[in-house]
Amino acid sequence: MELKPRVLIVGGGAIGGLFAWRLSLSKDIVVSIVCRSNYVEVKSSGYMINSAQFGTSVYRPEKVYRTVEEAVEEEGPYDFVVVALKALPNIYDSSERITAAVGEGTMVLVFQNGIGVEEPFTRRFPQAAVVSTVTFVSVKQEEAGMLRHGGFSMLASGVHSVRNGMHAQAQAKLQFLSDVFVSQGVSSIIEADIQPYRWQKHILNGSTNPVSVICGGASCQEMAKNSYCCKLLEETMAEIFVLGKKITGKSFPGVDGIVDPQTATDYIRSIPVPVYTSMLVDSQSKRPMERDVILKNPITLADKYGVDVPHMKALYAMVTMIEQGYAR
Repeated sequence: MELKPRVLIVGGGAIGGLFAWRLSLSKDIVVSIVCRSNYVEVKSSGYMINSAQFGTSVYRPEKVYRTVEEAVEEEGPYDFVVVALKALPNIYDSSERITAAVGEGTMVLVFQNGIGVEEPFTRRFPQAAVVSTVTFVSVKQEEAGMLRHGGFSMLASGVHSVRNGMHAQAQAKLQFLSDVFVSQGVSSIIEADIQPYRWQKHILNGSTNPVSVICGGASCQEMAKNSYCCKLLEETMAEIFVLGKKITGKSFPGVDGIVDPQTATDYIRSIPVPVYTSMLVDSQSKRPMERDVILKNPITLADKYGVDVPHMKALYAMVTMIEQGYAR
């Protein structure tokens, strides 16, 4: 009997839990998940999911583990490893945390936010196919194991690196997983060059995340409706547009109708339910923020490409000081 492909989701928070659920509904694949802070709740009760797109459901993963090593010892190897950990290179190396699960033929899919998140995986796993996946979705873990999801879910993926002679095989493997997502209601596309999609998402990520922290707890809608704050958002977004186009040499795909800073803030104001950024939630809980992949990496690229980004640099300075103040 032919074995079904095995997927390990590393990071059982909002993104990992939601997409593990969708994959698990397929009969063509076997899904396991590694949880950390919510391990006890997910192991005992599963996920309680309230989704505007898919309805209300309880998802009880077939296999829940505390660590990657525990998962590999019991049931490895894996055909796919999905990285849904927070990207905190100033705290830990996400690629190191999945090392035990990556074997010959494993495809690594990086579901993390930010810019430059693929590089640690490319360096550590030069023989593996590394896929960059951009998630366009509104989902929040309100309490451990309790997810609230909006009315839309989209994945845009592209092979970031693969060893010579294996690109066609990697494309076919990625297409298989993409088709599984589509079969369970998730919009999923594959692009030869995924970076314009990553920069497209960064228009919102790179502006609303740090500004919300500076604003002391405002929702994205509150910021976009305040004339002064909206101007700050749009001027930061303008820097991201210029920088992203300079680096990729391409226009952005216009997901959600966002083609310039004004359409971006118009989109924010149109969202009916208050949206609070992940960086804000981390700041309020005095947890490390994804400041390096959201701000530092783009700033480094801006310096390299000769693009002026004064707003991003100011935001990075302030967010860094706020995080350093946790200990006070």
